[in-house]
This record gives sequence, structure tokens and C-alpha cells, in this order.
Amino acid sequence: MVDELEMLKKDWQKQEGSLPKYTKADLYPMLLKKSSSVVKWILFISIAEFAVWILLSFGIKISGDDASNVKTVIGDSVEYISTGIHLAALIFFIGWFYKNYKKIENTDSPRVLMQNILNTRKTVKYYIWFNLAFLVLGTVGAFVLIEATHPEFLSTDSLFLAVISLIIMLALAIGILLIIYRLLYGRLLRRLKANYNQLKKLEL
Repeated sequence: MVDELEMLKKDWQKQEGSLPKYTKADLYPMLLKKSSSVVKWILFISIAEFAVWILLSFGIKISGDDASNVKTVIGDSVEYISTGIHLAALIFFIGWFYKNYKKIENTDSPRVLMQNILNTRKTVKYYIWFNLAFLVLGTVGAFVLIEATHPEFLSTDSLFLAVISLIIMLALAIGILLIIYRLLYGRLLRRLKANYNQLKKLEL
């Protein structure tokens, strides 16, 4: 039994010795390339999301009576302002993601790369929180505006039901957005975190 264990130990040591050994100089370019690729995907996804919002905005404008009624109640100017703010914010974040991508791509220091990875992760989280906040504030704002300018649309009884319905719809919308963002960005952020942890070990 002892002899078998010794033989297994020797075989394992031989296999370990045959594995490639990477130095710090070898690992850094690999981690840089991986991090740059992840941030590039974040940039592409944000651009795709911007295109989706453009298509949705256009689709709402040419859709049926329900959208037309809501637009009539809240007014064209409010709709244009809210859409403009949202699209401008998306353009701002796309620019921010591109800036992070170029910083990581041109980094030549492990410590700087670590900081850029942290900054990119923060930017993505800011982006997600902005979209969630905009959804809540925009929906609640539209509801309050309708109630203030057109109280005839809601009686006392229907107002209570409308508030409950609004809360439920917001909760569902936020849940769906969080699931989508987790699927889109969660995996990429985990990769960035793994790269950061590996860089941190290299710096120790």
C-alpha cells in the first residue's frame, strides 16, 4: 500500500513538473489581453442596448392607441425631454466605457491595470443603477403628472388600484432588468474580478 502511494506521488510530481511555468512577465500580458477583451464586450453590449432603446422609442411613436393616449396626457414635450435625457445618458456611459477600454488597452503597469479594472466595474454598476433609477423616477413622475394635470382619469377608488398596479409593474420591471443585466454584465464583471485577483497575487 505504501509503495503504491509512493508511486502515485512520484507520478504526480512528474506531471506537475511537465506543466508550463509562467513568470510574472508572462502572466501580465495575458491578463491585460483578457481584461481588454472583457471591457470591449461591455462596450459592445452598451452600444447594442442604446440601439434597442432607439428602436423601442421609435416603436412607441408608431404604436397603437394606448401609447398615443399616454403621450397625449403627458404631452409631447415631456416625452421628448425624458427620451432625450435617457439617450444622452446612454451616450455618456458608452463614452465612459470606451474610455475605460482604451485605458486598459494602453496600460503597461499591473497596479494601473488593477485600478482600471476597479474603475470599469464601478462604471458598470453606476450604469445599471442609473437605468433602474431612471425607470422608477420616470414611471412615478409620469403617474404623478397624469394625476396632477388630468385628475378625471382616476377616481378615488381607481387611484388606489392604480398605485398598487404601478408598484407591481415596477417591481416586475426592475426584476426583469436585474436578471437581464446579471446575464449580460454579471459574467463579464466576474471575469474582471478574477483578473483583478490574479493581478493582486502577482503584486504580493
